[in-house]
Amino acid sequence: MALIAELESIRQQTDEISERAAKLSAGLSEQQLAWRPGPSSWSIAENLLHLERTTHIFLPIIDRTLDDARRNGCLSNGPFHLGMMGKFYVWYVEPPPRIRLSAPKPLVPLLDGPTSDALPRFLNSQELMKQRLENANGIDIVSARITSPFASFVKMNLFTLFSVGTGHGRRHIWQASNVRAQLPSRPSP
Repeated sequence: MALIAELESIRQQTDEISERAAKLSAGLSEQQLAWRPGPSSWSIAENLLHLERTTHIFLPIIDRTLDDARRNGCLSNGPFHLGMMGKFYVWYVEPPPRIRLSAPKPLVPLLDGPTSDALPRFLNSQELMKQRLENANGIDIVSARITSPFASFVKMNLFTLFSVGTGHGRRHIWQASNVRAQLPSRPSP
């Protein structure tokens, strides 16, 4: 079954983000992937790992929300639209950042292996998110709601969450692109 238009758009955006990440990482050494332009900046690998961590934290929340929606007969094929808060959340995460906040501690990336693993890990998380988009097909994604695991006062529907996810991906690919543009020809060890 084909995805509804809103989910298909998010799937296409997810693919575009994956392609940009692959091009951004192409031909870079372990050192270059780990290089930071400043002490409080993230490297290319750290940006990718942050996105991967974020996805893995939200996957079980999405799964539970989809299961609950199906069980409760919360079904619809749209059309769906972002509400005022949804538009704000998407605006907030899109590049370039207008408001900067520190990432919650569980989302701060750790280089705990070869930096060359960052891209495959990120791309795998993108595929897992695309599976959730397929699972959301036929669900009323504006009635199915989640609560942020980081701030209980932040609640949003699944359509907003999926839209924020792609905006967040673009933001960190933009940041990683800026890091790549600043790479010294021979990064120090």
